[in-house]
Amino acid sequence: MRSISSIVFFRFIIIFLTQIIVFNNILIFGLSADIYIIFLLIFPQNINKSLYYFLIFIYGIFLDSFSNSFGIITFSLLISCYLRPYILDFSFGNFDMRKVGKVRDYLINTTIYQKLTYISLVIFSHNFVLYFVEIFSIYKLDLILRNATISSLISITLILIILSLFYYKNER
Repeated sequence: MRSISSIVFFRFIIIFLTQIIVFNNILIFGLSADIYIIFLLIFPQNINKSLYYFLIFIYGIFLDSFSNSFGIITFSLLISCYLRPYILDFSFGNFDMRKVGKVRDYLINTTIYQKLTYISLVIFSHNFVLYFVEIFSIYKLDLILRNATISSLISITLILIILSLFYYKNER
């Protein structure tokens, strides 16, 4: 368990610093890329649920404090964290969280369609909640959908590049 904790902590620090130092300062079409969702995507499943929600909450609070987003990132991360088991089940079929501890195995050993479905649904659900809470108007649903879609496409592209660099090198 100690090695899993150190790996999770190392990922937490690296992704957090990369988001804060690099990607918060780069705007594409007026929107920043959200690569911090990688932490949510590859988080191990064999950790206690309450610890999982607590770590995602702490992660979101740190991101909010450096991004001046007043808790919006934390809220949308927690909603995406709650939806993640359902998205895993939808994307990969019969996903038994008790048997598989590493989502990495599913990301490496499945088809590109399943990987893309999983990554896209998690990122879009996160961005939709993020922009819905930020704008908070049903009358501006077109703006919410536009921002969520553009931000999701940017984030999906960057996350796929990052994951292919670090996780799929054993496949080659």
